[in-house]
Amino acid sequence: MEVNETPSRIDRIFAEGRLIDEALAAARADAIDRHRRAGVPLVVDRDGRIEHVAADALAPNVDALLTDADFKAERTAKDWLAWYDERRAAIKNCLPARESAALHKGRFKKFYEELYPFVLWLSHAYGGREDVIGALNSDRTRDRDYDARVITDGSTVTHVEITITTFNRSELLNMKQLLTEGAVVDPMCGTQEEWQERAFKKIEAAVQNKSTQSFGRDYVLIVSFDDFAWFGTDDDVAALRLFVTERLPSWGLNVATLYIVGISGRTFLSFPTSPR
Repeated sequence: MEVNETPSRIDRIFAEGRLIDEALAAARADAIDRHRRAGVPLVVDRDGRIEHVAADALAPNVDALLTDADFKAERTAKDWLAWYDERRAAIKNCLPARESAALHKGRFKKFYEELYPFVLWLSHAYGGREDVIGALNSDRTRDRDYDARVITDGSTVTHVEITITTFNRSELLNMKQLLTEGAVVDPMCGTQEEWQERAFKKIEAAVQNKSTQSFGRDYVLIVSFDDFAWFGTDDDVAALRLFVTERLPSWGLNVATLYIVGISGRTFLSFPTSPR
């Protein structure tokens, strides 16, 4: 009798260990949060002694999840990817941060709306390269008018401008209602063509807004859009590519390249622009 030696999904989960670690971390965070809200201390084993510890003393410090120093750091493309994944996991496992993270409050706004598109772009454009240095612009002035920069070949600087088409007022209302009532105000509806039209119009509006500014040939523009639930087939990608290609000359962008990046991580399209 043949024996199937291919590891099962459960075998792979135990061998890798990552999902188990995440589940344990989530369970710990949930237990602490439940005790914190109930005002009941947790029973903890410390060096063989049983102690009752207030939940607040064990709850993670939300303010420590993201610091100003984190956003000012220079990292290689490889280190940015690793750092983002580690921080995202920490935020996910921190229940007290759930609302602020979901609503993009405070530093979470910069993390999700600026850093995340930048990291996605780095992962597609440079992968895990260690010879590419990237940094967000923490001191935007007239002379430093960009969102981020990368240095390649030790000296070539590319300035990065980032804009998003997601997280508008309607999405904010949906997220608030989802957090409080477990339902959304405006669920997904419409045909594929209608979703394409709405998404493409948002992309065009975002690009046109940036076309009024004078950047330069050492700049690139990243436009991120929501491609999670509806976008991703070859036909979708072809339609988006055709849409941007046809309109790009009329937009008059003063950057070297326009990048369209999907926040799911799947979509990455680049469009070199004509010099101005």
